[in-house]
Amino acid sequence: MPTFTYLAKKNLNETVEGIIVADDQDNAVNKLIEMGLSPVKVELLISPEKSQGPGIIGFLSRRSLNQKDLCVFTSQLKSLMKAKVDLLKSLSILYGQSDKERLKNLILDLHTTVKNGATFSDALNKHAAFFPSLYVNLIKTGEASGRLDDVLDELDRFLSKEEEFKMHVKTALAYPTLMILVGACVIFVLFSYVIPKLSAIFADFDYQLPLPTQIMLKVSGFFNSWWWTMVLGAGVLMGVLMRMSKSPEGRARLDWMRLRIPVVAGLTSRQSLARFCRTLSLLMRSGLPVFQALQVSIPTLENAVYMKEMEGVKKEVLEGVSLSSSMKKISFLPSFLVQMVSVGEEGGRLESVLNEVANIYTQETDEKLKVITALLEPMIILVLGLVLGGIALAMLLPIFQINLLVK
Repeated sequence: MPTFTYLAKKNLNETVEGIIVADDQDNAVNKLIEMGLSPVKVELLISPEKSQGPGIIGFLSRRSLNQKDLCVFTSQLKSLMKAKVDLLKSLSILYGQSDKERLKNLILDLHTTVKNGATFSDALNKHAAFFPSLYVNLIKTGEASGRLDDVLDELDRFLSKEEEFKMHVKTALAYPTLMILVGACVIFVLFSYVIPKLSAIFADFDYQLPLPTQIMLKVSGFFNSWWWTMVLGAGVLMGVLMRMSKSPEGRARLDWMRLRIPVVAGLTSRQSLARFCRTLSLLMRSGLPVFQALQVSIPTLENAVYMKEMEGVKKEVLEGVSLSSSMKKISFLPSFLVQMVSVGEEGGRLESVLNEVANIYTQETDEKLKVITALLEPMIILVLGLVLGGIALAMLLPIFQINLLVK
């Protein structure tokens, strides 16, 4: 259905702007009149043909929303609110600027919901898959305190840091992951296709082949005969892991196993704590009490084992126990974090201390990632070199043996 922007008179002294969905321009004008407005200007903003165009452009415009879309939406809305543009007008502008169909529909629904009398936080809560509870709670706090533009500014900085950290992790792991995948594919093709073709050369040999060549041919024979079982096994394993991740018990098992993996466990732990501390700091800085801030922050740990233990902290804080005292009983929390929280509580600056701890853990994670990737790349090259070199040697040994026999 087409969407129109309008400029209308509410009374002699007040003019309103917004967006409205209608069958055509005349229908849009009639709707505005029914709303008690006097239309001044009604213009087509987007039509069904434009919003649902075929081909690659249409496909890209309908792709799902992600964290980056949330960052862009928040940054643009913050800029408009800082410029003293009212919320409904800001949403209208964002609707016109967006090039993603799903985001357009979301913004249109936000605009319609707010225009019908709901609060902005209630409108956001309708789209919980896109706007996390942290986001909704902060917006609710901003509405209550009249500081919506400041809260959006805080959210913009918070989301930017989170997105920057994720990009660091992805960038650090991209090259090693690519090397492993390419190496695995090359080895798979060699064993399942190339070597079986070359093995015919050795079929007519009258003497015993060297042991490395025999091993290589047996491995190649297994790959050639049973490669489909390996692919099927990998698919089944992926399916089982995906199914486990969809149930609370399965996620808990996966999180427990993740914490037992060397190196990965330390990185995961530091990353979770950094995100938890930064979220808790942001919520408390925005005026939420500690208990409510904990309730929103605990899910950001994204680990069922950690979340279960932290529920005890939330319960004790509700009963009046200090945050640092209740944190001392949690096994996975480093003593450094507990001591810093205690110092922050005593000095009345818990929010800034938590933010500082989050920055420290983020920096530590970045440094560890750099060290790991610096060591991982030569190790991958070495392993692939040894495997490929071993294959080449196993193929050449019979030829060397023939030369020796001839001499």
